[in-house]
This record gives sequence, structure tokens and C-alpha cells, in this order.
Amino acid sequence: MLAEADPLEARLLQAALELLAERGYRGATTKEVARRAGVSEVTLFRRFGSKKALFQKAVAAFFPQGFVERFPREGMPLEEGLLVLAEVYQEFLQAHRTLLPKLLTEFLRHPELLAEGPPRGLGMALGRILGFFRAKQEEGLLRPDEPPEELALAFVGPLFARFLLGEALGVRLPLDREAYVRGYLEGRYGAR
Repeated sequence: MLAEADPLEARLLQAALELLAERGYRGATTKEVARRAGVSEVTLFRRFGSKKALFQKAVAAFFPQGFVERFPREGMPLEEGLLVLAEVYQEFLQAHRTLLPKLLTEFLRHPELLAEGPPRGLGMALGRILGFFRAKQEEGLLRPDEPPEELALAFVGPLFARFLLGEALGVRLPLDREAYVRGYLEGRYGAR
């Protein structure tokens, strides 16, 4: 369940996300969202004004602020920060394994869901991750010739691909995070 101060809004946003995952943006009607949340469709429109606004807010609420606080801080040692990043990212993927692949598909089909940029929590998480990689470059721990965005993508991309493969096969693929971090760092160390 989404953590919102307003229980009615939380029910509406949760119902919207569930329907988005089940039926996609086009198939998820405001009438069905309202029914699942136990309110009238008029109440839904009074709160959000439009289907698009409802789903944009639901997507934004999917990435709660507390999620960001778990990502590595710039001052963390390199290996420790990468281990934390791998752990938090894997937990997030696992916790949202049924919803996340469908959401990503819907974002590609309906970019208007992200018309105002990435959801706040996701944007904050990306900023924190990039800040960590940038700081490690500035400390001389990571090669300076790759943009921090590429360093971050090279780290989380294979984790996401592994997650999707496991989902496709219907299995949970185990990961030795320490070995993964060591493999990632090969050839990426800076001057040290």
C-alpha cells in the first residue's frame, strides 16, 4: 500500500497503480479505479481533475521519499556504497516485481505519464546515485573518462537485466553482491 497522509488518496493511488499494471493506461478506467477505492467517480475527479493527473500522481507516489534515503551517500567508501546500492536496488525490484515491468512498458507507450519529468522520488534517487558516482570520480577512485551516468547505468543495468530474466524464467536468480561489485570495478578504478 502506498504511504500517503490522506487514506482516501492512498486508496485511489493504489487502485490506479494496480489497474495500470493489470490493464495498462488505456484499459484502466477512472470508473474502475473509483470502484476499487470505494468512492464515486465524481470524488476521484474532484481530487485529481483528470485521468492523466491521477495516474501521474500515482506513479509519483510509487517512489516514496524514504526509498531515496537508503541509497549510498557521497561520503561512503566506494565498495560499501556499491554494495548498498546493489542491495537497495535489488530489494526495490523484488518488492515491485509484478508492477515494475508493466509500469516501464506503460511509460514507453504513454510518455505523458512522465510529462513533468521523472517522479519526484525517482528523480531524487537518480540524483543521489549520480552524486555518489560523481564524488567517487572526484576522489580519484573511479575513472574520470566515463560520465557518472554511464558508470551508474553500467552498474544497475545488468542487475535490472538479471531481474527481468529471472522474472521471465519464473525463478529468483541469486547474486553474490561482493563478487558483482568486484567484477564491476575491474577496469573502472581511478588513480587510487
